[in-house]
Amino acid sequence: MKSFDAFARPVQEFQVKTAVGGYISIGSICLVAALFLSELRYFLMLETKDEMLIDQSQERKYLNMSLDVTFSSLPCSVLGVNLLDPKQNNVMHVAHEIFKERLTSTGEVIGKPIRDGLQNVAMTPADLATSSETSKSKRITLPHAPGVRLAFRAYSMRIPAAIPDLKEVREAFLNHGWDDRPDDYVFSQCIDEAYQRTAAQIGEGCHVKAHLHMRKVPATLHIGISQHIRRDLVRATSVAELTVGADFTHHIHSLSFGPDFPGLVRVLDGRQKSSHQPPLSEHYQYDVHVIPTRYLEDGSDEIAGHQYSVTEYVKAVDATHPGHEVATTGIWMSYDFTPFEVRVTSS
Repeated sequence: MKSFDAFARPVQEFQVKTAVGGYISIGSICLVAALFLSELRYFLMLETKDEMLIDQSQERKYLNMSLDVTFSSLPCSVLGVNLLDPKQNNVMHVAHEIFKERLTSTGEVIGKPIRDGLQNVAMTPADLATSSETSKSKRITLPHAPGVRLAFRAYSMRIPAAIPDLKEVREAFLNHGWDDRPDDYVFSQCIDEAYQRTAAQIGEGCHVKAHLHMRKVPATLHIGISQHIRRDLVRATSVAELTVGADFTHHIHSLSFGPDFPGLVRVLDGRQKSSHQPPLSEHYQYDVHVIPTRYLEDGSDEIAGHQYSVTEYVKAVDATHPGHEVATTGIWMSYDFTPFEVRVTSS
C-alpha cells in the first residue's frame, strides 16, 4: 500500500527549517485568525431592516416635544413662548414646563431659572408697539390653562401658568404636598424677587428650555416678543431695540419629539442662526415634518419615537410701522405629521 502513496514525505534529514518559513507560518496563522474573527463579528452583528407603512396607530394621540434654544441678544423678560394651531389660535390642553435662564452678555448664568408658561406673543407691528405698555401692577391671566387633567404630573406642570397670584401658587403646591419654594428655579410670579436679587443688565441673553405634552396634531411653536413686557425688568438704551428691532440670533441646542432610539439623527441639533441687520428684525421659519417611527430590537421593548426633516428660511422684517402688514418676528417652528410611519427592526 505504501507504493500507492502519491504524497511521500521527505526524509527528516532532508528537511531544512528557516526563519523565513517561521515568519510565513506565523503570518498565515494570524491571517486565518483575523478572517475567522471578522466572519464571527459579521455573523453576530444585528441586521437592520427599514419598512415604510401607513400610520394606523390610534393609541398615540399625544406626544412630547422638547426644545432647548439660546438667544444671545434678547433678555428673558421680553421673550414669550406660544403654541398655535393652523388658524393661529392658542392650542388648548397643553401640559408644559418652560424654564428661562438669564444670561450675561458673555454667556454666564444669572440667578435661578424662571419657570414660565405659554403666553400670547406679539403677532403684528401694532402688537410690538404696545407690548411695553404693561404696568407692574397689571397681572395677565394666561389663556392656555387646560380644561381637563391629562395626568397628575401634567397637572403639576400647569399650576404656575394657570394661577396668576404668587400666594395662590404656593398654597396650591402646599395643598398637593409639594415644596412651595423650590431650590432649582423660581416661579414666574416671583419674578420681582428674582430681579431684586440681580438687577437687569444691558446685553442680557436668554436660555429657554421648553417641554410640552400635547395632542398629536399640526401646530406652530412661536417664540417671540411677549405681548406684555415689564419696562422695569428691561435695561436697554431703547425698548424699541428689543421689540420692533429685536435680534433673534439663536442657537438650537436640541429639538426632539419623544424618546431617542439607535440611529436617530436630530437635524436641528447644534444649529446656529445669525442674520441681524439693525434696525430690522427677523422671521425665522422652520417647517418640521415629523415621521412616526417604531424601533424594535431583539430582546428589548419597542420604542415609539419620532424622527423629522426640516425646511428653513429667514426673512428680514421691518416692524417699525404699526399699520403695515409684515411677517411676524421671532422663531416660527411649524410641525406636521406624515401619513406613514417607519418601522426599524434590528435582529
